[in-house]
Amino acid sequence: MIRFNKPTIGKKDLESVLYCMIKDDLTPGVYMKNFASMLGQETGSSSAAVFHSFLHAYERVFHLVQAQPGDEIILASFSRPYQLRTLLRLGLKPVLVDLEGDASFLPSQEQIAKKIGTRSRCIIISQMFGIPSDLARYRDFGIPVVEDVDGCVGAKADGKPVGSFGTYAIMHLGDHAMITTGNGGMLAGKEKDAGRLISAFKNDPANIDFLMSDFNASLGISQLNKLGKSIEARRKIGQFFDDAVLAAHCSLVGRQDGQELTYPSYTLKTDTPFEECQRFFKKFGVPVRKGLEKPLHGYLLDDVKAYPLAEEMCNKLVQIPIYPGLSKEDIENIAKGIRVAL
Repeated sequence: MIRFNKPTIGKKDLESVLYCMIKDDLTPGVYMKNFASMLGQETGSSSAAVFHSFLHAYERVFHLVQAQPGDEIILASFSRPYQLRTLLRLGLKPVLVDLEGDASFLPSQEQIAKKIGTRSRCIIISQMFGIPSDLARYRDFGIPVVEDVDGCVGAKADGKPVGSFGTYAIMHLGDHAMITTGNGGMLAGKEKDAGRLISAFKNDPANIDFLMSDFNASLGISQLNKLGKSIEARRKIGQFFDDAVLAAHCSLVGRQDGQELTYPSYTLKTDTPFEECQRFFKKFGVPVRKGLEKPLHGYLLDDVKAYPLAEEMCNKLVQIPIYPGLSKEDIENIAKGIRVAL
């Protein structure tokens, strides 16, 4: 079996980390600030900070939107479980909505309009699976939009980079992301006031324990410097898979004109039951996963009938491996699996 995911760590990455160690630059300092600045530029933000824990990044954004225990956070049920865990940990109330449609990863605007209230503090919207969307219309609700970049830095919608559509942008930097520092997260702000608050936090010596070390940031800088090559390699593989998916008469969810995908992960929608997908792909040595193991309403034991589109997406969305380290044989075997299994 090939690996489902493999962080792209090369010689230049090792040299960057080694040079940082030789200079004894381990605590948050110049590397951390440079890495944050570079990520801010990539996401079209006025200021950015990088944290040693992704949890701290989310905790900070909830603080910035002035969310207090009992306040409401709106998000799609088809969202990452870490978002739910973080807000519950802080005593916040999740307000779930269904998806916009059966071919969308975005939350339903109609349901947001019905459920938004005086205690609603923000809307979390994920740019899932590297499939970017313009989120401008969600800002019409009058509360901050937290754009979870979902590890797909470099993607664009209508020429605008992912991370530039929300009031705040947040991104995980784990081993499944386009850029990995081993762990950690980024928080960025597009507007001047948001950027000012993030800069003030980052530059306060009292907050040093929350911020990413120079050791980890040096790896992130090296990864950012080769981001263009990584995206180019992923796009070639992704477009090859796209052809196979269309030949198998399956659906590519969330695709629209004006998108520049980065393919941090690869998903497709199929009527073939997941267990059958696993069995067929295994014959080609290919591991597959569900697009999302369980929707958030499943964790909260909410009524399944209230979220039919999120439920359908969880049942029909499949992820297959995609990363630059795949060999030509691996890529061809995955494409064969798509044509045969789906």
